Amino acid sequence: MTGMRIEKEKLLLVEGKDEIHFFEALLTHLHIKDIQLIEVGGKDKFKDEFPALLLSPNFSIVKSYAIVRDADDNPYNTFQSITDMLKRYDQPIPTAPGKIISSSSMTIGIYIMPGNSEEGMLEDLCLKTVSNHPVLACVDDYIICLQNKLEHDNFPRNPAKAKMYAFLAGMNKFIPSLGLAAKKGYFNFDSEILNDIKVFLQELFFLTRKHEKHEHHGNF
Repeated sequence: MTGMRIEKEKLLLVEGKDEIHFFEALLTHLHIKDIQLIEVGGKDKFKDEFPALLLSPNFSIVKSYAIVRDADDNPYNTFQSITDMLKRYDQPIPTAPGKIISSSSMTIGIYIMPGNSEEGMLEDLCLKTVSNHPVLACVDDYIICLQNKLEHDNFPRNPAKAKMYAFLAGMNKFIPSLGLAAKKGYFNFDSEILNDIKVFLQELFFLTRKHEKHEHHGNF
């Protein structure tokens, strides 16, 4: 995030480049154009980069922002770490994952991948959108084979990423990146699996627009 200039009133703070590309594709699909995506880095960088964001020269123009993080193995702890950070810097605090809160000056939301109350990450969410794809049956067989053939210490440390790369390797054209694969249409953006994150993004967009209109009328 270092050196990135804030250019829009609505921000979406995500972990990495795959998330940037995925949300670019999803926002385009939803016809939402005025949200700026900012790569904050992994979970260990959020606590360092977030105060730098608040001190950015153009942060004064921001009317809303959402933080999107992977749950990994504990969605509750992930949400708690974000709310603790918001509290430390006197920011409005959403009451639960997937919720958005508006104060007099700011609208803030938190979304925990893949589904707010589930363990996992963006890879899990994307693979669920193509659950009926024939390649996934082969991927499942591959993962089972690894479990049977490998000692526990040699099994992939991140099974979700292992499944994702195996899935992408089965495509007619291999793209070694979830984010770029999303832009190429490898995942189903019309899947009901994405309904929650779509509603979250649309609500963030709508509440900010509503807040802006209220401010505008209040100036008369």
